[in-house]
Amino acid sequence: MDSSLPTDTTALNATALSATGVDAVNMDATSVAAVTELLDQVADLSDHLVFLQRLIPQALTLTEEPQATALVRQAAALISTPGSALQVRGAWQGDTPGWLRAMTRPAHAAVLPASAVHTGAPFTGAWRRTALLVVPLEDGWLALWGKRDFMAVERALIDTLAQLLDAALRAVHQRREAARYEMRERDRRQARDVWRAVTPEALRAPPGYQLALHSQPASDFGGDFQFQEADWLAVGDVSGKGLPAAIITAMFASAFTVAARSASLIRTLSEAMHDHLEHSGAFCTLAAVQVGAHGQLGLMNIGHPPVLLRRADGRLEETRASAPPLGTFALQEVELERAWLHPGDALLIYSDGLFEAEDAGGVPFGLERTRRLAAEVAPDSFIRQAVAGLWAYQVEDDLTLLALQRDPAAPGVHRTLPGDLRQLAALGDVLREVVAEDHPALLPAELALTELFVNAVRHGQAREVTVRAHASETELFVTVSDDGAPFDPRGEPAREGGELREHGYGLLIVRRCAREWHYARKDQVNRQTLRLRAPDLSPAPT
Repeated sequence: MDSSLPTDTTALNATALSATGVDAVNMDATSVAAVTELLDQVADLSDHLVFLQRLIPQALTLTEEPQATALVRQAAALISTPGSALQVRGAWQGDTPGWLRAMTRPAHAAVLPASAVHTGAPFTGAWRRTALLVVPLEDGWLALWGKRDFMAVERALIDTLAQLLDAALRAVHQRREAARYEMRERDRRQARDVWRAVTPEALRAPPGYQLALHSQPASDFGGDFQFQEADWLAVGDVSGKGLPAAIITAMFASAFTVAARSASLIRTLSEAMHDHLEHSGAFCTLAAVQVGAHGQLGLMNIGHPPVLLRRADGRLEETRASAPPLGTFALQEVELERAWLHPGDALLIYSDGLFEAEDAGGVPFGLERTRRLAAEVAPDSFIRQAVAGLWAYQVEDDLTLLALQRDPAAPGVHRTLPGDLRQLAALGDVLREVVAEDHPALLPAELALTELFVNAVRHGQAREVTVRAHASETELFVTVSDDGAPFDPRGEPAREGGELREHGYGLLIVRRCAREWHYARKDQVNRQTLRLRAPDLSPAPT
C-alpha cells in the first residue's frame, strides 16, 4: 500500500477539501463533515440554478398545460422525487393516482410527513409511507411524493417553480380566452352577415297596399326572420340563437324561395327542412300570407302567434295556428285560410318578443294588450304605438312587427245592418256605393247577397249582418259577417235552376257567380268571403 495516501477519515476529507482551498489538516471530523454537507448543498443549489435558468424561457413560451406538467416532472427528477402531478382549473393533467385525486386543493404550501400519507398504485408492491409536498397555484395545485422528506432547498425550488407556473398558466389562459373571444366575435359577425343577408330590414309593398316593418333582433342577429318571394310575405321565428339559428334561417330562406313557387308551399318546406330541424333539435314557426292584387289573402299560421286581421272599423279577426311548428312533426298539407283586405283593412303579424316583454314587476305585455292596441290605433300607427308602449318593458327576445294595409283611399264600403228582412232593399244601395249601375257583377252580387242575408237572419237568427265590399273592373270582392248560429250555406243542396224557392235559385246564383266562396267561423261570427263576377251563360259543352 502506498504510505503516502491518508488512511483515516479526517485525512481523506482533508484531501477532498484541499482542492477548495480549505485547510482541512487542522480541522476536526465534525468540521469536515459540516463543510462537506455545505459543499453538497452548494452543488445542489448550482443544479437548481441551472434548472431555473432553463425553466424560465420554457415557462415564457408555454402554450398548453401538458408542457407545465413536463416542467414539474423535470423538477421532481432534479430532487430525486419519483411522483409528481399537476392540477389546473380542477382537472388533473395526465395519470394521477386515485388517493391524490381524492384530496382537496391545499390552502398553502406544506409538506405532509411520511406518517400521514400512504401511496399505492401506480407503484408496485405494498402500500408505503411517503412525504407529500403540496403547493397551491392560483387556479390549481401541484404535488410531489415518493421520498421520506423534502429539504428546505428542495421546497424553495418547487415554490419558485410554482410561481413561474402561475404566471405562465395565467398567460396561457388569457391567450386562450382571447382566442375564444375572437372566435365568438368572428362567429357573431358571420351570423349577423348571414342573418341580415336573408332577412332584409325593409320589404317592398305590393301594388295597392301599404307595408310597414319593424325588425329588432335581441343581439346583432336574431332568430326572427321576414321573407318576400313571388306573391308571398312571411314572418317566422327559428328556435335557438347565434350562428346555428342564422344557418337554419339561411337554409329556410333558400327553401322558401323554391316553396313559394311550388304547388304546395308547406309540403315543399316540410320536405326540405323537417329532417334538418329535427336532427338539430330546432323548430320554426311561420306566418305566411299570399297577397292578391285586389285584396285577396291566403293565410297560413304554422305554430306562430295569432295573426290579426284588423278591419277598417277596428274589429279584429284572428288566424290562429292550424299546425305545430316546422320541425316538430312532418307536415304534408295545411289549408290556406282565405280572406279579403278591403280598403282600410290591415293584416298585423308580430313575434313573441312583443307580448312576452315584461315590466319591472315581471308582468308581460300580453296578448290581450296586443289585441287592444291593434283595435284602438290606426293600422299605420300600430307599429309605432307598439314600440312606444314597450318603453317600460324589458324586451328579451327578438321583436318583429309587420303591418300590411289595403290602401284606405281606394273605393270601398262597410256597412252593418240589423238582422231584419226589411233591410234587404239596402243591400243594393250598399253595393252601389262601390260600383256603378253598369258594373257587370252588380246584379248577380245583389242577388247573391240577398240569399246570404236571408239565410243568416231567418235560419241563423243573426242580430246584425256586416257587409264589406270593393271592386275591380269586372269583379266584386265581398265579405259577409253575421253573429248568427254556425251555418255554412255552401253545403246546402241547390234546387234545379228556375225553382224560385228558399235555397233554390239564390244558392244557384251564388255558385254560378262566385269565382271564390269561402266560409269560416271566427269568434262566434260567421264569415263568408266571395269573389263575384257576372255568370258565364255560355252553354255547357255536350
